Amino acid sequence: MTAPSPERQLAFLGYLQRLLSEGSFVSTYKFALLLALAEVCIEQGDDSGAPLRITREALAAQFVRLYWRQTLPYTPLGRQEAQGLRPLKQNTGGQAHILTVISVARDAAGGSLAALKADRKAWRQLLNKVGATIVTMPLWKLQNIGGETLPFLYAQSPEAGGQSFIDLEPGIAFCFRRFHELVYDLVTAAWIRFVRGVQDNAPVLGEGQELGEFLFGSPREALGPFRPILLDLQDGACFYCDGALKETGEVDHFIPWSRYPVNLGHNFVLAHRRCNGSKSDRLAAAMHLERWCRRNHQFGSDLAAAFTARHLPHDLQATWQIARWAYGQAETTQARAWVTGEQLVALPAAWRTFAGMAGLPA
Repeated sequence: MTAPSPERQLAFLGYLQRLLSEGSFVSTYKFALLLALAEVCIEQGDDSGAPLRITREALAAQFVRLYWRQTLPYTPLGRQEAQGLRPLKQNTGGQAHILTVISVARDAAGGSLAALKADRKAWRQLLNKVGATIVTMPLWKLQNIGGETLPFLYAQSPEAGGQSFIDLEPGIAFCFRRFHELVYDLVTAAWIRFVRGVQDNAPVLGEGQELGEFLFGSPREALGPFRPILLDLQDGACFYCDGALKETGEVDHFIPWSRYPVNLGHNFVLAHRRCNGSKSDRLAAAMHLERWCRRNHQFGSDLAAAFTARHLPHDLQATWQIARWAYGQAETTQARAWVTGEQLVALPAAWRTFAGMAGLPA
């Protein structure tokens, strides 16, 4: 297979824009499905242009991740009291069924997604429930645009109820990967507009502008439990400059949150506030990438055990795939990578050799 032509890539973006502007939305399920497809393409796809088979289970797992935080009561900025707070409505009618199902599972797991995943029976039951709803609701309605069916992502199934997977059309996984940041921004913006437009949410939301952060942000307090694990592994030194961490340091997303908004333990490093701040949303230079790859290659299993013991989210294989995708995109666009301070350098082709540490093709 070969990568889709520039014309087909533009067509993908055009169809996506039509879907978001002309599609019928009575809940946020279609937004979640688009993001779920994009995330699975990052974690399981490649840039060959080949079709990609995606299971119902994989989509359900992404739905749980996306909605997990949104099952919490919405707290407007500056409001401290808990009385009267509730989760935001994600449906123009009653609350979206998937949120209700996830909320019950969240309560049973004490609010910890990692603990829920560790309970294989409970996790499987949740994925089955969420997956069944995906199949009966958004999966076969997503591509209905303006009164017609436009199957540009995957073929419509004549027997939707029994389908356990979909096959993305050739070139679609490539486009989701190439335009991931744009897709994410377009879909989350439409999702936020939908939630703000649900009448039952108006009294809770008011005129606050923090809705997007609540729905899709990464609260820094959630990263705190990773700090002692990383501090011990790094012998109390900053990952980037190797200087002593006089305080506890800051937990940094090695692959920036802005590029792939998922908290996974193996992606984290501990850094000085100065280093973390100057790196910001940039990819780290090859020297840092090599060190990060060697760390995860050598200590990946030890880190996984420590994360599991504390019920912290982690997936080393997905982390490898995300890193390879992010640096592949940077190479394609000739992006410059961060070294220190404001120093940026070109990304050498040698970065691909580091993929061998994960058993990934260079």
